[in-house]
Amino acid sequence: MDLPHVFTERLLLPFLWQWLCYASFAVSLSLSLYCITQQFLNYRKPNEQRLVIRIQLLVPIFSVTCVIATIHPVWCQLYLDSFREFYEAFVIYTFFSLLTLILGGERRIITELALGRKPVPYVVPWHGPIDLSDPSDFLTVKRGILQYVWFKPFYCLGLLICQVWRFENLQFWLVILYNMSVTWSLYNLALFWTCLYDVLKKYNPWSKFLCVKLIIFASYWQGIILQILNYAGVLDKYSDGTPGELTGYVFQNGLLSVEMVGFAIFHAVAFPWSPYSIQSLPNGARMNLYYALRDCFGGADLLWDFKQTLLVGDEYYNFKNFDPNEPQSLTHSNNSKTTLNRINQGFRFSHGGRESYWMNYGSIDAEANTSLTPAAARIEAEPCEIISSGDGYIPEDKRYPVSWDTMGHRFSRNMNGIRRDIESRLST
Repeated sequence: MDLPHVFTERLLLPFLWQWLCYASFAVSLSLSLYCITQQFLNYRKPNEQRLVIRIQLLVPIFSVTCVIATIHPVWCQLYLDSFREFYEAFVIYTFFSLLTLILGGERRIITELALGRKPVPYVVPWHGPIDLSDPSDFLTVKRGILQYVWFKPFYCLGLLICQVWRFENLQFWLVILYNMSVTWSLYNLALFWTCLYDVLKKYNPWSKFLCVKLIIFASYWQGIILQILNYAGVLDKYSDGTPGELTGYVFQNGLLSVEMVGFAIFHAVAFPWSPYSIQSLPNGARMNLYYALRDCFGGADLLWDFKQTLLVGDEYYNFKNFDPNEPQSLTHSNNSKTTLNRINQGFRFSHGGRESYWMNYGSIDAEANTSLTPAAARIEAEPCEIISSGDGYIPEDKRYPVSWDTMGHRFSRNMNGIRRDIESRLST
């Protein structure tokens, strides 16, 4: 492959289409960056907004890579596609994390929301039905979603090697594994969605779901259709001597570049910054920009979650760490497997079923404290997400991570009540 020639490639798209891509790139990038900037300037809910921003970054990443791919397709295939495809997988995980956060976190899902629900059949026959009130089943679904994120870097590296050294047979099997991985990830995400949809629907998750899925599906299925057209020889008359595969790749990115305008608008509507503004949260402190950037891109939450899911696993996701604190939860379970798992891990009743306890809980015997004992002392604690409330002095220091907007009192509940009272008196 003659890499220096990559930078002298002529335009492969028609003139008007190419300039439409430039205009679409400018509009979509400007709109998405404006929305992301407003999120950072109104950074009052870090746990939620860091996930929203990571999802919104999908639009500018696609906008930039797609317009570059229409100009330098070979260079983009080698160096940019891997990053774009990895970020696609990362957004699926981020969307799952956002759904979990909206529902109150993993603990609330396992110990409250999933209790008493009928288990859902699982496609793996030897596993049995999925009951999200069982921490091990929840871990199975979560790993099924995350495996796509873990697989994608190896896939991109292997695909890059195949493109440089022309390992066509290996590339074929990589594509097969890729399709299996993405299908398995989307299946587990759909399973999680199905199990808890009656709780999720009050948060209107469809717009967020479509924002995430439409870009990925558009990228995937448009690529498949153009590959079929290339094999059928339809693209040969448009290639003008250029390999049909490369022409299809350029056409695909040209379509995506234009479509990014619609996706940018859709993201702005589905993930607005107004719920985090001073009008919506007049008494909420705003994290300073530097700390907001560090919180969003620092990756401490990702490292902790990946460690707990991939390495710690069952030592953390067990009934002792996710105890619903309801004795009747055992007898009300619709899944005998979940009931048996909880009993096998040491759950017992006392006083005629009115109370419950865990066997060997707090024992000083090292053998009694098995890997299923509460992991507070053995497992790294989850990063604190709650700032203690109370009166205190807030220093006026630029290095302090949060700022209090002095104009926020104008939108407080008391001021709104006074304003309504004055308006009602004036109207009478």
